[in-house]
Amino acid sequence: MSKTVRLGAGMAFWGDSVQPAIRMVERGEIDYLCCDHLAELTMSILSKQMDRNPEYGYTRDILDLLRGALPMCVEKGVKVITNSGGANPRAAAGKIAELAGELGVSGIRIAVVTGDDLRPQIDDLMAREVTFANLDTGEELATVRPRLTHAAAYTGCEGIVEALEGGADIVVCGRVTDIALYLGPLRYEFGWKADDWERLGMATAVAHAIECGGQATGGLLAGGWWDTPGLEDLGYPIAEVAEDGTAVITKTPGSGGRVNIASVSEQMVYEILDPANYLTADVTADFSGIRLEQVGEDRVRITGATGRPAPETLKVNMGYRNGFIGEVQFTYTWPHAVAKARRGVEFLEKRLARAGFTATDTHVEYIGRNSMWNDRISVPDDPGLPEAVVRYAARCPDETEARKVFTESVPLYNNGPAGVGGIGTRPPLKELFAIWPCLVPREYVVQSVEMVEV
Repeated sequence: MSKTVRLGAGMAFWGDSVQPAIRMVERGEIDYLCCDHLAELTMSILSKQMDRNPEYGYTRDILDLLRGALPMCVEKGVKVITNSGGANPRAAAGKIAELAGELGVSGIRIAVVTGDDLRPQIDDLMAREVTFANLDTGEELATVRPRLTHAAAYTGCEGIVEALEGGADIVVCGRVTDIALYLGPLRYEFGWKADDWERLGMATAVAHAIECGGQATGGLLAGGWWDTPGLEDLGYPIAEVAEDGTAVITKTPGSGGRVNIASVSEQMVYEILDPANYLTADVTADFSGIRLEQVGEDRVRITGATGRPAPETLKVNMGYRNGFIGEVQFTYTWPHAVAKARRGVEFLEKRLARAGFTATDTHVEYIGRNSMWNDRISVPDDPGLPEAVVRYAARCPDETEARKVFTESVPLYNNGPAGVGGIGTRPPLKELFAIWPCLVPREYVVQSVEMVEV
């Protein structure tokens, strides 16, 4: 009988609900719980936290998840693969070990996979003519180098494979790719080589289908959201993977949502550019021949993907401090709500100019009209609208300038047009972070694995 490995998508982002993962361990009969906690902005936040406190820098929701799931994982032999380590995977592993002791769980091995953090190497690599040029603009890194918060390479699954070969029950990584969380267990279980491009490409399609959690089981479904059952109790996806990399996508038994061709196909086209050249750290995947087949209720078979050699470079996610945001929101009521709101914006802009306000960018939006569409949709002009909600925001070089936005808006209460409300109290200042995407030759990025015994 051919072997099948059951991979469960436990988390899709930092702050995702931990309950679907816990229920999956309870009822899903999975072999691995694969948890993705990281996004581009997340790494900036975690790096900022670590700078303030060297014991932070990881996503602490992994502790909430394991508090509910770890005893069952040990009982059922479910291994956990997570990139919750973020900017500080050693600290995350230490806290998981503490939690295991608190729960009375012993005899487990926690692996820490590092190597993605390039901050200590940046200047040396630049001396070796690694330019780190911005992929979007071509700018040189020197323009933002003093403001960098982190520099994390998107690494592949080799460290996860090594950790599992070393007997790890929990593998805590930094910025490995979303895909690597799933390819690592499959390479370990099936003995695939690092250059088994066809199977790795097929498995990458499977991993991509489930790595965003509820998006494959009815969440965000454009073609059928109105009759998707049980969104409040959405089950997360499980991939039953065969040795050739093909799989059946299903979900936790007894959970809400649905798995059908629509839900899986919408996820398949998410965040990819060229489906025939989907670049990952482990393989260049080709999704152009994918076939989806409904083989049962909440069961979709996925076949037809393949792969070619991995790129010679790895993408690096750098972040840098980019000023502060100053903002205010206010509402005008009928009659002439829009006209009064526009006059309120004019009032604010004139007061800001008089205060010597400095900003590199400003933005005005009418919520409910063009807050998502921006200037592609005109400002409303219906004099009969019952209310108009306007938000003014500015990108400012420092906190002093950002504070002026709210300060200069407060006089609207008494001095501006009649019928205003909703200004509220001074909002907390928000520091802005920007992403610097770039590349590094893969030979300069080496993963390492450490073990923690509980």
